[in-house]
Amino acid sequence: MNTPPVKQDGPERGPNCWECRYLTITWDTRMPYGCACMGFRSRVLPSIEVLRTDGRFCSGFQPKVKPGGASPVETSTPRRETDHPRPFRGINLIT
Repeated sequence: MNTPPVKQDGPERGPNCWECRYLTITWDTRMPYGCACMGFRSRVLPSIEVLRTDGRFCSGFQPKVKPGGASPVETSTPRRETDHPRPFRGINLIT
């Protein structure tokens, strides 16, 4: 018997760790991601680890803020458009 999936209240997707202020990149290559809010390191993004362990979306998500203000970061800096491109120099690795 096919039953339709149950519709949950709230967002369909959990928070994106790459947009969270608490995401940290650790020195440990076996556990490269960390959460400064919850104080743990993981092999996968912390929001996925929280969902696997707790069964709920991460409740500690806080969006990143701009250095001078309190509004969340919307786009990256325009450096890519204003920097002059440098010539590409290939490296010959065959000796």
